[in-house]
Amino acid sequence: MPGIDFARLRAEITMEQVLNQIGFEPVVRVGDQLHGPCPVHGSSWLRSRTFSVNLRNRRYYCHKCHSHGNQLELWAAVHDLPIYEAAFDLCRALGHPVPWTARH
Repeated sequence: MPGIDFARLRAEITMEQVLNQIGFEPVVRVGDQLHGPCPVHGSSWLRSRTFSVNLRNRRYYCHKCHSHGNQLELWAAVHDLPIYEAAFDLCRALGHPVPWTARH
């Protein structure tokens, strides 16, 4: 199985792109910090602020379901996919080429 350059993928795809693709609507925005309903566990209250995203650090955390990680891990969690499959799926959704690792 060919390798994916996950570091390059995380550098090329922003957290904002992933949030837009999953339809995240923040309730509160303060600088680079967003808060809103969790797209991972599916907050039932639309004004919920349990989900926190730091756009500059490209990290997220849900204070209720404790899901956390970077933008690729968010995509994997929302779509219930292993990380390798999530990388393909995210690239397809964004029309982004898959960053393959160089074979030596």
